[in-house]
Amino acid sequence: MLNTALQVLFKDGSIADNSYQLIGEDGILPQGDVVLTVEQLDQLANVTGKKALYLTVDASPETHEFPLDQLDAIFIEFAGFNDGRGYSFAALLRRQGFEGELRATGDVFKDVLNYMKRSGFDSFVIKEGKDITEAAAGLGDFTHPYQASTAVKEAHYQTGA
Repeated sequence: MLNTALQVLFKDGSIADNSYQLIGEDGILPQGDVVLTVEQLDQLANVTGKKALYLTVDASPETHEFPLDQLDAIFIEFAGFNDGRGYSFAALLRRQGFEGELRATGDVFKDVLNYMKRSGFDSFVIKEGKDITEAAAGLGDFTHPYQASTAVKEAHYQTGA
């Protein structure tokens, strides 16, 4: 599950403290920005701050309907490096019209950030034990993508740049 104490890296390279909180084991909804699981979506109307949804690989946007217009952010968990469903979820949510923040969590590290950014992610919670500053420096490794994507409507070769 999400470690809310970790810092957040944004696709522009800035780093900030996480503002989202989880509902405690006591079931009490905290004040401020809250991230809810799919099972907790009935609490959405009671959140006083920003509203986020936490998706695991079991909650595909292809088979579930989420209140996208009521959410400020969606956190997508990457359970492991070899599981690419999070990329598909991000692209699908963007095609469904979600314009809020997409945040990658879980097995997230420098080498995958550009792929995540191209899939539509805005922010990243870097895996514990990995250097967030090093990861931020890697965001600029690829400046002119060859292929179009969710985040890049026209690739470099198509623009003549």
